[in-house]
Amino acid sequence: MKAETLLDIFEPPDGLVGHSAALVAMSGEENFLEDAMLRFTRLVPRQRAELGVTYAFLMLDGHASTSRQTVFPPRRIPGLHEFQPRQVDAKSLLHAKVALLAFSQSRMGPPSHLRLAVLTANYTYTSAREQLELVWIVDVALNGKAGSEDRVDVAAAGKFVQELLDGRFYRDKQAGLTARLDTLLEVSSSVEPARRNRKPRFIHSLEAPLYGQIRERFRSAIDKPRNLLLCGSGFYEEPSRHAVKPEVLAKLEELGKFTDTFRRVVLVEPDNAGAVGEWAKNGQTEGWEIFRPFDSHFHRRRLHAKFVYAGHLRDGQVSNGCLYLGSGNLSKRGILSHGKMTGGHVETGVVFTVNDRLDGDALVERFFCSCRSKSIREGEWSVNQPGDAPDAQPILDAPPILSAAIKLEPRRLALFWRDDVGSGAHARISWTGRDGFDVIQSQDDVPLNADENPAAISVSDQRGAWTVPVVDDTGRVGWQPKGCDTFADALDALLDFPMRPAEDMDEDEEGEVVEGNTKDAVMGHAQAQQTKHYALHAAAELIESIAALQSALSDPMFNDWLDHLDRMFRASFPKDLIKIWQKHGLNVFMHLKKKELCPSRWSDDQRRRYAEMLDRLAKVWELQ
Repeated sequence: MKAETLLDIFEPPDGLVGHSAALVAMSGEENFLEDAMLRFTRLVPRQRAELGVTYAFLMLDGHASTSRQTVFPPRRIPGLHEFQPRQVDAKSLLHAKVALLAFSQSRMGPPSHLRLAVLTANYTYTSAREQLELVWIVDVALNGKAGSEDRVDVAAAGKFVQELLDGRFYRDKQAGLTARLDTLLEVSSSVEPARRNRKPRFIHSLEAPLYGQIRERFRSAIDKPRNLLLCGSGFYEEPSRHAVKPEVLAKLEELGKFTDTFRRVVLVEPDNAGAVGEWAKNGQTEGWEIFRPFDSHFHRRRLHAKFVYAGHLRDGQVSNGCLYLGSGNLSKRGILSHGKMTGGHVETGVVFTVNDRLDGDALVERFFCSCRSKSIREGEWSVNQPGDAPDAQPILDAPPILSAAIKLEPRRLALFWRDDVGSGAHARISWTGRDGFDVIQSQDDVPLNADENPAAISVSDQRGAWTVPVVDDTGRVGWQPKGCDTFADALDALLDFPMRPAEDMDEDEEGEVVEGNTKDAVMGHAQAQQTKHYALHAAAELIESIAALQSALSDPMFNDWLDHLDRMFRASFPKDLIKIWQKHGLNVFMHLKKKELCPSRWSDDQRRRYAEMLDRLAKVWELQ
């Protein structure tokens, strides 16, 4: 896959839809992430909220800022869950930028395709529109035909996500909230070849600096001396007292095998060059050529990409190259530190060979370097050059209770406390319809009334207040469906399957659900029509309609169909009609289980799952 824009990495392959995504970055903004979710799921926010499925799992740097005082609350971006950060070294920055995604043939089906994207960009429109960025993408179809090198990288990225999550974030273990993430990580691990001949191209700095890993792979890939070293970075290290060549530039000269007179080029923004700028002001750059980055589209975007390219330059073309790109700036913190060091950064990247022969235009497109790139004159360097030191900000406080779940028999709300909350800790919780009350850490659950179905709960203690998600007894997250007023509306909603993708919806359909018109409805408030005769007619119409629709469905839609039936029967049908069916003993679910109403192509396992779902619904409707 080739990404033309940052949002393209979320675009499903032809015929597939998004299943799950693990997203790691330093920062992310709501508008961009919402558009990414729209691309990934092909569903508008209302549709995603109706499904109650968590598709994307977000891990951002935990530092507070003027624009970020808490993680994204539940339902702010439907279908996305952001993990709460742990209190790690406040000088250590999560600067990694990676996306691991799974796609499937249907919305409720298992993954059939994986994608790994290593980025230099954050999940923001600043990165997407105002900065020069790079991304590396590899797709792995789960059909046994993917190359071993690609599978190794996907497996390595999955392990990184797991280790990052375990070490820097709180993860409540309830299955409903992280079920798809669990599947994504399991499938990513399963694709790793039993034997591998080389190390992954994917690298990270959880425990070791990027530099050593880059150098090892460059030296392994480059057999003959190269005569070009081209690099760029959004930031460089902090200036020192003395204007000397930055340590990282000296390190880069040792990455691979180079000729005695190899050309060294570094791209910098003159107001963001850190130690490089202080050193270059003196004019003695020890053989390094320092240029401004060049935006071939003339949008005046600033360089934010971090990359190092070593290749052979001849007659204006480069070839036989090796490339690092990733999140790590060309600074001590970026490529010479690691996550377990005091003040060390967590970074990600990829190192791979570039066999293409690149001419001048290709160099501009890929590395923002052109023969028209301008040298930076002495007066253009900013005074007091900034480096890549993070702002002095605290880590966000996490709530004492991470999430909750509705449990049955007896009906209660289970509370999932943080694993490091001390015994005897108190918190105050509330939700819509229930005033705040105190709970203690030893209290695992609280009773729920029959009519209470909180989609989220408010949690507070002496440090602050938060909103955390609730998983209902069906495993849906933050689910608050809207019922229909009439049987006709409910039947229309049930037969509106499969769910239409966002691009097929009208503008007025993308907002809230439009309530049915009860004025002319058969089953409105006109009690005279709620007779046994009508109840029988409605039941027959429902059974016939479901049987006709499911007989025409393809096998990949089976899981989606079961989920759709479950949601519709739990939420859509008018309570008055259900009471009439209860009164007259009309168990529509018993009839739907009959063999002649099920497609003959269904397997025994599919029939079993269908029957089990109908039995559960009959209990919910109190028909058995």
